[in-house]
Amino acid sequence: MEPPNLHRNHRLRMRQSFIRNGCKGLYPHQLLEMLLFYTIPRSDTNPAAHRLLQKFGSLENVLSASAAELEQVDGIGPVSACFITAAAEFCRRYSLRSETDQELSSADDLKNYLSTNFPGFPDDRLLVISISSRLELIHCENVRLDVLTGNTFTARYIAEIILKSGSERIAAGIFHTNQPAVPSPNDYYLTKIIAETAQILGTELLDMVIYNKSSTFSMRESGSFGFSQV
Repeated sequence: MEPPNLHRNHRLRMRQSFIRNGCKGLYPHQLLEMLLFYTIPRSDTNPAAHRLLQKFGSLENVLSASAAELEQVDGIGPVSACFITAAAEFCRRYSLRSETDQELSSADDLKNYLSTNFPGFPDDRLLVISISSRLELIHCENVRLDVLTGNTFTARYIAEIILKSGSERIAAGIFHTNQPAVPSPNDYYLTKIIAETAQILGTELLDMVIYNKSSTFSMRESGSFGFSQV
């Protein structure tokens, strides 16, 4: 007589528990495990979920990772990586529904928005925020700083965001993992490229915020890089 299979109907039990109780009581690895049910139909997804958390450090960092970064984890193929990044984008856009009337009219508004909604990444990032004529949030995108290689690529990336959103104003943030929240020479250089690209397209760069997990620095608030002091 074969011993009972303790994992039999495991997925069904997890789904039923989620339907009854929602996310309450579920650990981060269990949420990832359930997400992977839909791209890994037969294998145990628990080990892959644990490996994701081990590599990126938190559920938030997993959802902030790119598809290419996710595929570096054993057990995560292109289909799973695409599904996770798509799910993360759905979550971000859903959360923006309650934020679209959020004003970003001051340096404090922008600093609070970045530190609250994007408190950390596994690597250094540039965040570009599209802002309406009424100074309300439209959309926010982020990219790893090491991807922005060269003036032309950076300018093209900023131009695509501006043209896609149709925004008259943008703001930006640079998140540093292991540097103080003060502008480095490279931060000033990147800000210059963004400001020049925005100006060519008739868009205004309102502010650049440098921040890490514990502090923030507004170039506009400090009066640096030609921003009007508030």
